[in-house]
Order: sequence, then structure tokens, then C-alpha cells
Amino acid sequence: MALAFRDNLAVLVVVALLSTAYIMPLLTKIRRFRVAEYFAVAMLGLALSGGIYLAREILLHGTFTYAVGGWPAPWGIELSLDAVSGFFLITIGVVATPIMLYASVDLIKEVGSRSRAAWFLTLFLLLVAALCGLAVTGDLFNIYVMVEVATIASCAIVAARNDATSVEATFKYLMLATIGSGFVLLGIGFLFVLTGNLNMNFIAQELSMSWQKYPTALWVCLSFFMVGFGVKSALFPLHVWLPDAHSTAIAPSSAMLSSLAIKGYIIALLKVFYVAVGAKIITRLPITDILTLLGMVAIIAGALFALAQDELKRRLAFSTISQVGYIFLGIGLGNIHGLTGTFMHILSHATTKALLFLAAGAMIKHTGKSRISEMAGVGAAMPVTVGAFAVGSLSMIGIPLFSGFVSKWQLLLGSLANGNYLAVLVLVGGSLLAAAYLLPVLRMAFFERPLQKPVVANVSYVQLAALLFLVVVIISVGVVPDGVLQLASEAATALLGLEVLP
Repeated sequence: MALAFRDNLAVLVVVALLSTAYIMPLLTKIRRFRVAEYFAVAMLGLALSGGIYLAREILLHGTFTYAVGGWPAPWGIELSLDAVSGFFLITIGVVATPIMLYASVDLIKEVGSRSRAAWFLTLFLLLVAALCGLAVTGDLFNIYVMVEVATIASCAIVAARNDATSVEATFKYLMLATIGSGFVLLGIGFLFVLTGNLNMNFIAQELSMSWQKYPTALWVCLSFFMVGFGVKSALFPLHVWLPDAHSTAIAPSSAMLSSLAIKGYIIALLKVFYVAVGAKIITRLPITDILTLLGMVAIIAGALFALAQDELKRRLAFSTISQVGYIFLGIGLGNIHGLTGTFMHILSHATTKALLFLAAGAMIKHTGKSRISEMAGVGAAMPVTVGAFAVGSLSMIGIPLFSGFVSKWQLLLGSLANGNYLAVLVLVGGSLLAAAYLLPVLRMAFFERPLQKPVVANVSYVQLAALLFLVVVIISVGVVPDGVLQLASEAATALLGLEVLP
């Protein structure tokens, strides 16, 4: 019984979230709206519990697969439950649950009407379901389907407020995301022509025997994936849609997009490179060197752009571009420490950026001030909210005892293992630049005297609870990282050990 529950849990998580998304508009009509919101929070909490249970089973018993409908691969759809899946499922639950809890307080007021709020809940749950699908799917067809569902849902929640700036940002996001989807589809087509399969394990078997016959075609194929997922995950210089989209959306949308949505596309890229193609093929091609270089450039360029912003949410949006660079740097390093750092930074940045965007949203909403230069004295007026923002800032910088330090330390070890001392300098420089664009916010909020005492509305206890939940996660991972670090290391080991070439 327990074995059957474990084997079916992955598909149950995705189906439960999809079903909840589809019934949400009906539920908001026949029940009080707050009931629907808390039901959505409860379903996300159950998804988190399922992710933790699956991760535990994977650590104890290893990887297992699930054939949807009883049809085995390559004819049927195969779900692959490994450390990568477990790690990302936990990340999704840990971040999406407090974001939804935060949004539940005043969602109708934020988006303008009850009907728009109902559709926001539907789209939010669809996005989470698609990201869970990306975590567990084992074939390229369903990767593409889940990527498209996530893209459409992401674009829609940017436009949730329905004002001119949000609609313009959504249109830009949609156009560039469509271009990215085209490149991903071309990459999938190339792999199908080269191997005759869509299941990633079968693709890996075919490529292990024949890739040296057409290395140029494989290189072009991987370039399509890199560009397509690079656009969707805002890898510099393919990032131009992100600052407007993330800074104009409502706070829960900004938090969801920066913390989780772009991570789903990175997980998809990791699966294509290290599962479908295989680590030993990837490391023989120049693709990893390009990813390392692009990651280093993104770390510095995103931070410099962030320094130039006075609007708080826009500064955080450019910060996301910089932090994505750390993740791609780890992918490019291609060793145990580098990939472990990639997974840890996926978790660390997801929790940290969700906390920063939600705290920034509360500060802007309850003071009416969106620019950093106007936030003098806000720390005294909103000590808990700005204190939470301070925790997120310290984690983003990489201060010890916070989750950001754990991920950056692993990336540092990976860079040293490869003898890449330029990457070491970039990692240190990126942390210094993060301090340069985040600490002035705290200086203005806590240490600058305002010309007049700011008028501040009270922040809901529910929203404060959501912020404090993320604070606890960040500090817990920073102080006692053993459990998640083991899972991240297992995920890195699994990716690097999937392919064995003669």
C-alpha cells in the first residue's frame, strides 16, 4: 500500500493542483472568496508535504519511475522521480505556499475585481502544477507542454492588475517567450531526428552510441536549447523582458516569477543537458564554457544595472538577472560542487527573492513610496517587514548563517576544483555588488531621518506570517544545511552519473 502510494504520488500532486485550478472559478462563486483562497493555500501545503515525502523516499530507496496509464516508455509517458525532482518539488512548495498565503489577504483589491481574483488563483495554481510537471516528467514532449503552460500562466499573472504598464510588460514578455519557445521546439525536433525518441533516457542511450557521427548537429541542437531556455530564464543578454514584467506586476506575481517560474525553465535545461544528452557528452562540447562565461557576465552586468535603479522593485528585478548568472555558472562548471551549488542557489534564491519581493510589496503598499530615496524612516514604522527584507538582503549577499552563503560556498568550491580563478573573483565581486545595491535600502529605511514621519497602514498578521515563514526557511538552511545539501548533492551526482560512455 505504501509503495503504491509512493509510486502514484507524483502524478497525484500534478493532477490535484490542475483539478484545483480548474474548479477555482466555480468555488469562488458558490463559497466565500476567502474560503477559496485558503483552499488554494491548503492544496499548495499538501503539494509541499508530497514533495518532502518523495524526497525522503528518493534518498532512502533511490530513483524510481512511473508509467502513466501503464504504458511503458518509450511508447507511454514516463515520470522520473529522482533527487532533481524531489529537490525542485520541495522548493516549489516552500515558496509557493507563503506567496499564496500573502496574496490571500487583499487579492481582490490588488487586481481590481472578484472575477479577476478568481482567475488569478486559477492561473497561479496552473503555474505551480506546470512547474511540478517539469520536475517529474521524463520526456521532451511533456517538457514542452509544461513549459508552454507555465509561460502562458506567467504572462497572465503579470497582467493581473490590468493597467497600461502591466499590459505592455505582458506583451513584451509574451513575444519574447514565444521566440524562446520556438528555439526549444527546434531543439526538441533536432534531438528527435537524431535519436528517434522523445523519452530522455532513450535519447541518452542512442546518443551514447552515435553522437560522434554528427557532433555539429548536436552542437546546433544544444545551442537552440540554450537560447530558448536562456530567453525564458532571463539569462543576460536575453533578459530584456524581465525588468518590466517583474517590476510592474503585483507583489505575489513578482515573487512567483522571480523565485520559481524562471527556475522551472532552468530545471528543464538541466534535464535536457545532463539527462537526455549526458554529462560526458556535454563536457566534451564547448557549451559548458559558454554557459560559464555567460553566467559570469550576468552576475556582474545584472548587479551593475541594479545599482542604477532607484525604484525598489525594479532594483530587485535586475538583481534576479544577476542571481540567475550564479545558477548558470554552476551548470557550466559541470562538477559535483558546481551543480550542488546550482541546486542550492535555486532553493536559496527562490526563498530569498520571494521574501524580498513580498516585503517590498508591503513596504510600497503601506507607505505609498516606491523609490528607495523616499524610504527614510520606513524601518522604524515597519520593523518586522523591513527586518524580513534585511534577512533576505543578507542571504542574497552571501553572509554566513543564511542560505545564500551555502550556495555561493559550493559554487566557490566548484570554481576552485576547475581551476577557474576568474569565476572565484566574479563570485566575490558579485557578492560585493549585491551588498552595494541592497544595503542602501536598509540604510535609508533604518538610519536616515525622514523629513516627516511616514504614514503607514498596518500590515496584516497573515502577510507577516508568510514573511516570517520564509525568514525561518532561509535561516534554517543557512544554519543547518545538511538535509537539503545532501539532497542537492544527490541531484548533482545523479546528473553527472547518468551517462557512461565507452
